Amino acid sequence: MNMKLNHYMGVIACISLLLLGSCNSEYSASRNFDDIIFQIENDPQSYLLRLDTINMNCVKNKRDAVHFILAAITLSYTDNNYYPPKSVLERCIQIFKKEKMIQPYLETLYLLAETYKKENDITKEVHTIETAINIARQEYDQEWLFYLYSYLGEMYIRQFNTLNFIKYQTLANQCIKDVNFQDMSISTQIQVAKSFLYLDQYKVSYEKLNEIEKYLGKKNIFLSEIKRLQGIALYKMQHWDACIEKLKEAVVEETSIEHKFTCFAILTYCYYRKKDLLNAEKYKFLAIENSINGGNVFAEIEFYTLCAEFARLNHDAGEQIKCLNKLKEKYEMAFDCLNGESLDKAIQAYTNICEKKTIHRQIAIYKYILVGLLVVLCVSLVIYIQLRKKQVYKILALQQQINSLDNLRNVKNEVKEFILRDFEIAKKIAILRSTQQVQSARFLKDLEKYHIIDENYLLGTQWEQFYNHIDLSFDGFYSKLIQKYPMLNDKEVQLCCMLVSGFKTEEIAAIWMNSVFSVHKYKTNIRKKIGIPEGGDIVLFLVEKLDL
Repeated sequence: MNMKLNHYMGVIACISLLLLGSCNSEYSASRNFDDIIFQIENDPQSYLLRLDTINMNCVKNKRDAVHFILAAITLSYTDNNYYPPKSVLERCIQIFKKEKMIQPYLETLYLLAETYKKENDITKEVHTIETAINIARQEYDQEWLFYLYSYLGEMYIRQFNTLNFIKYQTLANQCIKDVNFQDMSISTQIQVAKSFLYLDQYKVSYEKLNEIEKYLGKKNIFLSEIKRLQGIALYKMQHWDACIEKLKEAVVEETSIEHKFTCFAILTYCYYRKKDLLNAEKYKFLAIENSINGGNVFAEIEFYTLCAEFARLNHDAGEQIKCLNKLKEKYEMAFDCLNGESLDKAIQAYTNICEKKTIHRQIAIYKYILVGLLVVLCVSLVIYIQLRKKQVYKILALQQQINSLDNLRNVKNEVKEFILRDFEIAKKIAILRSTQQVQSARFLKDLEKYHIIDENYLLGTQWEQFYNHIDLSFDGFYSKLIQKYPMLNDKEVQLCCMLVSGFKTEEIAAIWMNSVFSVHKYKTNIRKKIGIPEGGDIVLFLVEKLDL
């Protein structure tokens, strides 16, 4: 039995170690992949020297797949014309999906989308990005979601679909609203700065780009893009000199023809605004040389509008007509990209989106109001319950006090009965003493034999105990008496207490062992001191005055 138990425990321990090792290996593999990407971004040429580019397209396992993707990313950074083979990318996607290697999987999908972008296959491009979004959403990877939604936004703005651009840019911004800017990857930080450009927050964008530039190395692949975006932000803020300086730095390292065109076009405009027509003409021709079909149509429209203005100022009608024809081509291209929709339909669609936003905003307000009312109701209910609890506790406490008082009253009544019994015994003993008959004397001896006389406080000197019983039995008579009439002496107080408890004059004389005349004399003194008419009832007077 013990051997079997030890065997099972050993198997469970082995499985646990294997699972733990598997989790750790997946985590370390993911971390290692991210670290290599970081190295590539900071010095792609150095990493490129270590690559085996000859056999990189031969992918058989996950190791080959990771090697291929890292090589493809490096080559795409160093050569704008390089796009990895789709068949190899699809093979890598199958491997990464099977092995649940999320980061390489997302990078591969992104490269595949870029390949479809080159082929102008918008349907497959969107499908690939949407697949990546679903994976990032399952993994709750907010940075990737931001990056992918931003990609969709830029894709739609290339197609002049501003409605979908606004939609996806809003979704992108929502993804990183709780992410610290310093904790983001460099590519995500740059995309955030770019989103501020789209939102016309040029100063904020420029400050973010400056913050990123501070800790980038000279060989970082994002450096030229940052300088280009800084130049665009300065151009939008009309800081012509600073813009010229940044764009000249950017164009030196820039390898993309489309981005070169953007830099030269903006430089042309800056020099034109500075009245430096010689340099403006120089960069105009450089921009024309780098102009390509299918590039940034918005930038080309602005550029050829400026060129037509140049020609008009120089009174060059032929050049002006040529530029206007180019401008016409670009507008036609933009119109064709509206997917066959008329301008009125596009405007109507935008209006509908605005109306939907207004409706959603109103619904959100109503939701907030409803939630607020529910919160108030819940708080009120909690407060009401607490108050009711307090009331119930108070009622219970009062009920306990009432029960305690009832019990005390019962005890008090029992004690009072015992006291009254003692009073009756004392009265009878006093009567027996006063008669002095032989039979009574014999009876008194019997009482003394059983210590009944000794234990009765009325027949001894225990007046303090007697006063306590008087207070208990007659609603505080003794305490009220000495407080209201402090001029009474001890004998007079004793007399008043015995009178109120029902003792007769003869009985009091027997207890005091004095004559009846002495008792009457004390009564007379009491009447004089407290103001009772001669012959008046002392007990009735005191009951009235002491509110008994």
